[in-house]
Amino acid sequence: MSRRVDVVRRLFAAVEARDLGAVLDCYGDRIEIHEMPALPYGGVYRGRRGARDHAAAFVRTWGPFQLRREPLAASFAETDDERVVALFRHRAVDETGGVRLDEEEIGIYEVRDGVIERSTMVHVDPERLVRFLGGSAR
Repeated sequence: MSRRVDVVRRLFAAVEARDLGAVLDCYGDRIEIHEMPALPYGGVYRGRRGARDHAAAFVRTWGPFQLRREPLAASFAETDDERVVALFRHRAVDETGGVRLDEEEIGIYEVRDGVIERSTMVHVDPERLVRFLGGSAR
């Protein structure tokens, strides 16, 4: 496995462990995180401060739910231009309403010098996420 893929795998492990310090260690100082604008935490986040703001917004949105982001067996692929593409499932459960979400997601990560410099998240059906969040609002 390549060093770039290893960095992205470490990011996934840090997110799963809810370890903000380890998440930030995967990012370069000039990180750009791109989330789809339709999401409550959508937009572009830049730099270390932006990465912290993104993490806080993500946790505020998904914190009330049992959440798992699970890489698939053959989920990581490296491109020729310093990118790693990850295909995984975004799973969440609203236990109070009995509503479940199971959605494919794609992450595109630009990795340079052992850190992620740009992260772009692509949801297969972002409207489904928005419906889940709206229908599960407390």
